[in-house]
Amino acid sequence: MKRQIVLPLFLAPLVAMAAGTTATNVAGDPLFNADNTFIYTLVALAVIQVIFIVSLAGIMRTMGAPGAWTKRLKGNGGRAAMVVAISLLAANSAHAQAYNGDDGNISSYQTAWLLIGVNMFLFVVLLVQLNLLQILTRAALGTAEKAVQPVQQSGPTWADRIMQRLTRQVKLEEEKDILMHHEYDGIRELDNVLPPWWLWLFYGTIAWSFVYLVGVHVMDFIPDQKTEYVNELAQAKADVAAFNALQGELVNENTVTVTAEASVVNSGGAIFTQYCTPCHGADASGSETSVGPNLTDAYWVHGGGVKNVFRTIANGVPEKGMISWKTQLKPAEIRALSCYILSLDGKGSATQKPPQGELWKAEAAPADTTAAGADTTTVPIDTVRVAMK
Repeated sequence: MKRQIVLPLFLAPLVAMAAGTTATNVAGDPLFNADNTFIYTLVALAVIQVIFIVSLAGIMRTMGAPGAWTKRLKGNGGRAAMVVAISLLAANSAHAQAYNGDDGNISSYQTAWLLIGVNMFLFVVLLVQLNLLQILTRAALGTAEKAVQPVQQSGPTWADRIMQRLTRQVKLEEEKDILMHHEYDGIRELDNVLPPWWLWLFYGTIAWSFVYLVGVHVMDFIPDQKTEYVNELAQAKADVAAFNALQGELVNENTVTVTAEASVVNSGGAIFTQYCTPCHGADASGSETSVGPNLTDAYWVHGGGVKNVFRTIANGVPEKGMISWKTQLKPAEIRALSCYILSLDGKGSATQKPPQGELWKAEAAPADTTAAGADTTTVPIDTVRVAMK
């Protein structure tokens, strides 16, 4: 009821004041630019509000019994509507006084203020309708305001109960029962019990000590520290051996080493026969008509030694027609192929291709010497004739 009366009383003087200010602003500087866009916007806003008003009126007719909502208007709503009507009459009279121009015509600025007043009126009507619709809804659903009943507090949750069992914490209102009598500098002590979780953990360590004593020193089903150390050391050696066995799969042009191990050389020979014979010949020595150079002499186009051989095979020589094989061969296969090529040193046939490139000697590339002494499978290579294109 207060909103129905106060709001129209607050808005109506604004409408009248806006209308009264129009005449003075026409003569002076206008408060805003009343162009066609602004006027059309106000018209559109008014149309939208009218649509809402008509829709709410239909809803109210549907919800209320015949003549029921009109009775509401005669009651609280009727007084609000009367106040709105009086306010609008006052505003219209102010408009009538303000809009009398010199030539009797209404300017765009005056039209804009008129539309502002209309929109304010429609807005007030919307508020009144919404208030009446709220009253009708409550009446239809029978949801009259009831006294708010205090919410009954539920008992402790399962989490609270678990924490209580784990900690056995005393409630605040009961702490006076466990308060000890001594005091130090105003600080007093509570005689709390040990938490159950801590007690059971302590009891568990005592039980485990008996199990460990019997298992290690009596029944011998738990290994002692010395036996565990020996077993772990043996396992570590086995892991290192397995890791070293996989290094062949992880080699690159910087870590590759040469070996004369039969299994590695034979594997490289099979790869050479499958991929390399079309360009280098079956015996890798080439011929006058072969595309690739001779791989059995001491002259190399792209450097000799196992690292250069590995690099040339892996990266290829695209400008000379040799493709990169690292996408088709694994690093271990490229290493085996390199070792096989190096094992062919000086084994070229009588029809071998003439030397190409430069003479390669191992002294010129000490990094490509034999493998470390720890590798018992490697053998020294001829330091004069080892080469690779």
